[in-house]
Amino acid sequence: MFEGVNWAAVALGAVLSFAVGWYWYSPRGFYPAWSASAGVRHERGDPMGAAFGSLVVGLVLYAVFVGVMVARGMVGPLLLGIAAFIVMGYSNNAFKKLGAVSRSVDAGSWAASGALMLLAQWVL
Repeated sequence: MFEGVNWAAVALGAVLSFAVGWYWYSPRGFYPAWSASAGVRHERGDPMGAAFGSLVVGLVLYAVFVGVMVARGMVGPLLLGIAAFIVMGYSNNAFKKLGAVSRSVDAGSWAASGALMLLAQWVL
């Protein structure tokens, strides 16, 4: 399954996605609007280990998925999978009664991550 995967591009895609996400959800990015819409407030000292740990694992898995699909020449199904992931996440957030702004910010983040991972595959 992993034959032909560009591991440097997988790593770059995951790192770029984490870095962009860091800014995306920062006070200078969309965090103020996201947090108001989601009804979530984070304070210094909040235990965030599980959140960041699962985020890193998720981004690596996402980047590996992109790398495997690109290595197989399956960009069309990859884009379909990313779209399905975004729609399901948006739906999940709607069931949680998160506001439209927070759902849209999250969906944009997932789309940007997929685009960065795909771009890393094409550049490297």
